[in-house]
Amino acid sequence: MKSIRIIILMIAMLFMLACFPFSFFKANDLTFQNAESSIENQIESESTLLATEEVVETGIITRDEYGENARQYLEILAGDIGNRPSGSGNETSAANFIQRKLEEFGYTTETQWFTAYDDYEGASFGSFNIIAIKQGDSDKQIVIGAHYDSVDDEGSQGADDNASGVAVLLETAKRVVNIETPYTLVFVAFGAEEVGLWGSAYFVDELKTGEQINIIGMVNLDSLVAGDKAYVYGNEGPGSMRDWVLENAQHKGIKIEGRTDEEMFYEDGTPCECSDFDAFEKSHIPYVYFEATNWDLSSDGMVQVDPQFGLDGEIRHTEFDTIEYIDETFPGRIDDHLKTFVILVYNLVTKY
Repeated sequence: MKSIRIIILMIAMLFMLACFPFSFFKANDLTFQNAESSIENQIESESTLLATEEVVETGIITRDEYGENARQYLEILAGDIGNRPSGSGNETSAANFIQRKLEEFGYTTETQWFTAYDDYEGASFGSFNIIAIKQGDSDKQIVIGAHYDSVDDEGSQGADDNASGVAVLLETAKRVVNIETPYTLVFVAFGAEEVGLWGSAYFVDELKTGEQINIIGMVNLDSLVAGDKAYVYGNEGPGSMRDWVLENAQHKGIKIEGRTDEEMFYEDGTPCECSDFDAFEKSHIPYVYFEATNWDLSSDGMVQVDPQFGLDGEIRHTEFDTIEYIDETFPGRIDDHLKTFVILVYNLVTKY
């Protein structure tokens, strides 16, 4: 009985092949083609991913998107919000924007309130730091900081000093939020820098002893888009972040010059208490400081460009610190510098 069923089944299959050969093979062919197409798409997707990873790893700077988000953030901070004097409503608006963006990226943020004092105005006021933490493979921390306030100069947008630093901080935070990093990253937007480095000083003062020891380095981002050249400052020596950045930049064909901690002096010989790295340095926390200026033009690094431009070569702290002026006077500089610093900071916090 079983043999009869098998014979009947074979006859039925032969009948179907004889009557509908095209449909049978077409269906099977289509299945094969779909599978082949799926494999090809997978290979193409993997090839694209590998190519992207190769660009990042080898440092061939062909990815135009580096710095594009930073440019958008710069335009909002400097162009839409405008000048952001310490303690002003615009400073608060900038802090709210930074906090909102970090939360959009997926971070939980902390607002760190403090009281600052303006010696020039003779008045105290409230300001705050915005903090976001990205857990890394290690609990050891790298702090990435930039101040979001600006000087109270009429006509200035604080584009270079320091919407640029915050813009690079934000793009870096966005890029690393969903990837593994060797160290825990602490992003801090500091308030009230321009009237005495209050935000960064308060942040360091609030660190417990264990937390301070846990920080392996601080990355300071200040005035990144107006100056002629890209610079990196900080502690030097084997294993230092400054030397790592210089080696990484050389490997990737990025032009940046380095100056040591000992070279960061004003003309009168006093230490450079000129940016938010200062409180970290005084607490013996290693730091690296990114800036754009031109040390060939002055002994203190304050002259950023040829003296025929800006105010005798200075852009920051002047009415010339606007997106429009920098774009018109130095076409392409803002975008080039943003790309350079985003790549360098991203590489530092993901590969150091």
